[in-house]
Amino acid sequence: MNYFTVDLLTPEKVVAKDIPAESLLIPTVRGQINILPHHTHLINRLSTGVLSIFGGADDPDRHFSVTYGICKVLEDKVIIMSHTSEEKSEISADRAEQALETAERRLNSGEALSDSEIEKFQRKAERARLRIQLSKQ
Repeated sequence: MNYFTVDLLTPEKVVAKDIPAESLLIPTVRGQINILPHHTHLINRLSTGVLSIFGGADDPDRHFSVTYGICKVLEDKVIIMSHTSEEKSEISADRAEQALETAERRLNSGEALSDSEIEKFQRKAERARLRIQLSKQ
């Protein structure tokens, strides 16, 4: 029996809507939190990590990469608003490895990068590592 539903949104698209869940693991800036039925209402900032939705006996477990954003828990609805997100089945490990190489090359090039460029390439590398990790699970 499912107890709540999960919506996963990015600025570009609705990644998933009304996913039935019995529990949920969310990566937040303060660590991973586990959402169970009747969880207290909350709003929290996401960090880059794996969002795991456990559907129980009736529905399959699903795993997504998420990158920064917020999550909102209200009664029987959880809304995840992430800067980027992909479901595990959509991830290309080869593409992620190429992205990691490109980001690391730019960071280690010795080229003078602005603070915003350094942050941008660090985030790209972090996202690529997450995608590689998730594709191998």
